[in-house]
Amino acid sequence: MFEFIKVKKNYYKLASEAYAAEDWEIAQKYIKKAIRQSPKNPHFLLLLANILYIKEDYAAAEEIYQKILSVDSCNQAAIINCCDIFIMQKKYRQAQEYIDKLGSITKADFMRGKLAFAKENYVIAERILSQYVNSNDADFWEHNLLSQAAQKNGNFKLALTSALSAVEKSDGDDSQHLNLAYAIYEIALEKGIDFVLPTLKRWYQKYPHNHIVKHSINSFFHNSDSLRSEAQYIETVFDNFADTFEATLHELNYTAPQKIAEEIKERFADLPSKKMRILDAGCGTGLCALEVDSLFDKYQLDGVDLSANMLKLAKQKKLYSQLRQADIEIDFFEHKNTYDIILAADVLTYFGDLKNIFTGACFALQKNGIFVFSISKNSTSSDTWTQHLSGRFLHGENYIKNLLYSSGFSDVKFAPCILRKEGEKDVAGWVISAIKKVP
Repeated sequence: MFEFIKVKKNYYKLASEAYAAEDWEIAQKYIKKAIRQSPKNPHFLLLLANILYIKEDYAAAEEIYQKILSVDSCNQAAIINCCDIFIMQKKYRQAQEYIDKLGSITKADFMRGKLAFAKENYVIAERILSQYVNSNDADFWEHNLLSQAAQKNGNFKLALTSALSAVEKSDGDDSQHLNLAYAIYEIALEKGIDFVLPTLKRWYQKYPHNHIVKHSINSFFHNSDSLRSEAQYIETVFDNFADTFEATLHELNYTAPQKIAEEIKERFADLPSKKMRILDAGCGTGLCALEVDSLFDKYQLDGVDLSANMLKLAKQKKLYSQLRQADIEIDFFEHKNTYDIILAADVLTYFGDLKNIFTGACFALQKNGIFVFSISKNSTSSDTWTQHLSGRFLHGENYIKNLLYSSGFSDVKFAPCILRKEGEKDVAGWVISAIKKVP
């Protein structure tokens, strides 16, 4: 009997340790073993439900939370997470019912603010969340939500202050640095650069070595040494962005993968019968892979990206022969004369100087290989590139054309298009294709 209890405790301990390390699969494996030995243990059930909640298996998580509440109707963690699930599913009536179950506890006020935000009642959300944050030792996500509500409500000073507080409360977590960076950028567009400069300066003074902060400083002050976005910055952005990447791009009317596929099809009047070897440079979650799959009967598709989280999602599409975590500026030079097609959708916007990219793409292509990519237009000058406040780079038509020819390409073609939305504005650019010259 003693040994049996010891094993149960070990499984729960192992699950808890894996949970703390954010290894959800291992945590779930061990907690299920613990639950098999003690099916009604509320601590075991709560840990499993929390894991499922984090993994966004909301139906399964809710089922377990309800099981917990059937024997412990006042379990606050189960009530709050059920409420969260209902808010995400836009089941606002059920969410309100669960908030009412919390009674007068402090956390109920935050959940009321969160529900008001979800229902787009931003004035009410800001008022409730401000009172909550000012009266409690709020965590960084609570400051973060207040920042979002204030920004939606046009209270930009509070939005910036709360976003910076979220960074500080999180001890400089990258997710909060990114949220502050986006807030500064969006508010600068709305109110002008001078309005955000005090926050930008305080941010930089406290976190001068953070790669996200340095990227924002370069974007606002046009640092001439900034020839591209740092690899660490790109990796951080897309590791944080991966789970919502495709849904967000859908909302932005992102068209680059489809436009690139159209350009490839046009380049090949008759699609070749031979097996094509294709590189998806900066493949992300694999949106271009879906388009390539509809073009060719026989192909080998490789993908390369800096973000491990994006690559995990790309792998799930089961269309890639090989996926590599690498910087394309380096990866190109490790695959001489390898590919028939290299495509890059919304990737070169993270590079200012494109010389190494174009030279590397030519190096990696076979004779007569095709390079197809999308790029955002620099409307201020056709002859150069510039860094936008967003941190992305914009390029001029003459700059691209001349550099492609000098890098070993010919037959350069520009197809003007709207690549996506940014706020309420269209992002103008091109899908560009070029053929590797035969010496």
